[in-house]
Amino acid sequence: MKLMLTLAIALSSACLLGSCSTHESSSDDKTINLVKSPKDQREYQSFWLDNGLQVVLISDPTSEVAGASLSVGVGSYQNPETIPGLAHYLEHMLFLGTEKYPEANGFQTYVQQNAGFSNAYTATDHTNYFFQIGDGAIDEALDRFSDYFKSPTFDKAYSDKEKHAVDSEWSMGRTQDPRIINRLRGVTANPQHPAARMSVGNLETLEATDVDVYQAMLDFYDRYYSANNMKLVLFGKSSLPELQQRANTYFSSIANKNIELPEIREKGLSKNQMGQHIYYQPQKPMRELVIEFSIKDNSDQWQVKPNRFIANLLSSEEPGTAAQLLRAKGWVDNFTASVSPNYYGNDGIFTVNVSLTEAGVAYEDEIIATVFAYIEKIKQSGVDKTYYREYRAMLEKQFADLQVPQALNQAVQFSSAMFDLPVTNLINAYYVYSAFDPQAINSVLDQLRPQYARIWHIRDNDLADTDIPYYEGGYAVQPFTADELNNWQQIAERSELALPEENDLFSSGEAVIYDNTLTTPTLVSQSPGIEAWLAHSQYHQSEYGYVQVMFNSKLPVSSPENSVMSDLINRVFALKTTALRDKAGRAGIGMGIERPRNNHALTLSGYSEKHPLLYRRILTRWLELEIDQQMFAIALEGFSDWLAGREKDDPNRQAFTELSRLMSLHGWTDQQLKAAAESITAQDLQQYHGRLLRENRVRIYAFGNYNRSKVKALVETTEQLMPEDWQKRDRYLSQYKPVESDTEIAFEGKTQHTDNALLNAYYSPVDELNTGAELLLLNSVFNQAFYNKLRTEEQVGYIVGSNIDRIGNNWGFIVYAQTKNTPLKKLQQRFNGFIENYRSEIGALDESIFDTLRATVVAQINQPPGNFSEEYPRYLNDFYRGNDQFDTRQKLVNAIEATTKDKVVSIYDSLLLGSDAEKVKVQIHGEFFTQPQ
Repeated sequence: MKLMLTLAIALSSACLLGSCSTHESSSDDKTINLVKSPKDQREYQSFWLDNGLQVVLISDPTSEVAGASLSVGVGSYQNPETIPGLAHYLEHMLFLGTEKYPEANGFQTYVQQNAGFSNAYTATDHTNYFFQIGDGAIDEALDRFSDYFKSPTFDKAYSDKEKHAVDSEWSMGRTQDPRIINRLRGVTANPQHPAARMSVGNLETLEATDVDVYQAMLDFYDRYYSANNMKLVLFGKSSLPELQQRANTYFSSIANKNIELPEIREKGLSKNQMGQHIYYQPQKPMRELVIEFSIKDNSDQWQVKPNRFIANLLSSEEPGTAAQLLRAKGWVDNFTASVSPNYYGNDGIFTVNVSLTEAGVAYEDEIIATVFAYIEKIKQSGVDKTYYREYRAMLEKQFADLQVPQALNQAVQFSSAMFDLPVTNLINAYYVYSAFDPQAINSVLDQLRPQYARIWHIRDNDLADTDIPYYEGGYAVQPFTADELNNWQQIAERSELALPEENDLFSSGEAVIYDNTLTTPTLVSQSPGIEAWLAHSQYHQSEYGYVQVMFNSKLPVSSPENSVMSDLINRVFALKTTALRDKAGRAGIGMGIERPRNNHALTLSGYSEKHPLLYRRILTRWLELEIDQQMFAIALEGFSDWLAGREKDDPNRQAFTELSRLMSLHGWTDQQLKAAAESITAQDLQQYHGRLLRENRVRIYAFGNYNRSKVKALVETTEQLMPEDWQKRDRYLSQYKPVESDTEIAFEGKTQHTDNALLNAYYSPVDELNTGAELLLLNSVFNQAFYNKLRTEEQVGYIVGSNIDRIGNNWGFIVYAQTKNTPLKKLQQRFNGFIENYRSEIGALDESIFDTLRATVVAQINQPPGNFSEEYPRYLNDFYRGNDQFDTRQKLVNAIEATTKDKVVSIYDSLLLGSDAEKVKVQIHGEFFTQPQ
């Protein structure tokens, strides 16, 4: 079967501009249809409720889940100057009961008992509340959810507790570099702009002695939470009329106070904040040079995309570009450009992000000047319609075969974007490229001047001498000098740069789409040392394909040194292929070098037409890889930084890292890995690479738009190019630590943090899928109850939860928490107390609730994947485990269907309360933890 791509592009081009006849707006002026991709099977509609609330509906008959996302157009930028964090505090307080449903966290409990989840977040300009649930429970869920925007109780009994929850969330993030840098963008901005104030809040800001914070929160809700300041998205398997009825039923009575919508009038960056160096001392090892320009908010130019036009050119890795030249000198190992035109509400930032090597730190001036020179090159000859045509053709092709995201993700994205985009273009706005607009492009370029830049030096330095309010780390601000500007100009004048050539990997021509005859992975080729499996997409037949070529070997796990070299070889190869991967990515083809299950693998994804060509290119480079000293040094720096950074991870993350190590047969400690890294040379790495190419079995997993002959051609290419001394090993499968009952493993570690973390795991020695099914259903009811008790009621910390785990064929149950206010000994007592007390609660669980939960979980597992990216990994775990029947998914479904409440209670008794488990206890002590008074 063939697809005439030119026809598809012609259709999508019309649709991109909103003129596709199949999706024109309804004649009913109260409803609007959204422009969608020709292959998108979902139905969309938008309308206004009588109370002024704008709604978007997403109907997907294949969905087994339903839910909602509601955004309120108010965020941290609207916090009162005297109460930083008030909007976030309100978000926490909102879900603590309503007049109709007074139970605190009752909504979350209902959602989880119906195989769903819920959450919320506070951004600078909006606050979002969202949930997903089994489709059969959607009406009661909406009744509960909508009531929070009609009659919340804001139970004052939880007021202080939620202040502590906000404080815990702040404490968790105060040492995280991305959060600190975001905060520093406000600290160094216009002091009159709301970004200058702390946004998330903590106990200090929420316990102002001269302000009634609780009353201020109520006033904030009354002022901003109005129907005309809300955007709602409903999704599910129901038809559009049914969804519309639900919107009317549950949300039309939200009060419309006809408020004036919030607006930011101050500029985030005035001239006083431009022309500056900003020095930041990071918490983790980092060497980042960020060149940032203030730009006027041009969000309304989304149809002509001047920002993306410039960013695409700036970030190109083609020969002669700034990124390629700086990499070639060994100064840079990552180079990107990004734009946030309304970052500060009224203005935005255009950013060039450069990751430096250790060698590159000494050449910051040359790097800065090269970026400035390349911007000038674009100004002089880069505003060319040729690039516009190429970008537009790529976007049109992507839109013609657009892969829809998960419905909840789409709903959350829609509900926030509705404040900024015409609702009819919510889907296609990213892909619209309506015209080549040199004036718009040049207007942005004119703002990218050296004297207006802000240059961030994010690395170990002695200049950062000022504390960052409420966060760890220091910073300093220094103005550019005339000598610096002159020096950059002189260096720039000597730079020889080139704009990128046309991308020959992109094809807009006719493409073949193969029949989907192989429903599960099928062995299509096997010979000594190599095997190849192929399955076709059953739900998203298109040009897309995914192929993984694994060099299956036990070599990477045989020693700490080999574990390090396994990491290093991938880093070196990624550096060596940066330009090729960048070029392919711009043509809609993903290329990767990965480490699935401690193996090495080359991957290709996206449009499959050029995969055979690219596979030969990338395999040839992989086989002929030469380890030069410069690339080796850069890779070793990256590994060492990553290893050192793990010491600064959140305590909870460190606890899971230690659990993984303790339960692994090859669980090398960070000290062992560090010692190994210090002893390895470039010659050692070259020898490792040689052994890896000789001692392996090639395993190929292909999924999507290939036929047997295409996959066999990959096999032939591999056999032709592999070294003559290839030993063609048998399949090696990962080995796992045996699990024994009635045993205990304990680990205690320390970290430089204010918080503690505790993790308890219970692993069953029974290697059956029935165990996994029982623990999965147990977690579906346990997790929210555990959270409600320890997080909401007892306020031990912001991170509290439970999960299931799998080690080989053995399943386990995990409970965990991170706390800034509870000693570890006392936290362990609370864990134990809850587990003991919950036995009666789960025993009393209504059978009907359990039966509904089980049916909902099965329905969700059986739900067709929403897009190709969700479908192709379905059989990968079986591929890695060597299960050639590829039937684990179905067996798990069968096991869940056979699980009864009595079996769940029984495994609770035997694992969590009894002695049938291998128990693992991980404690991470925060060295700066302060015992509460």
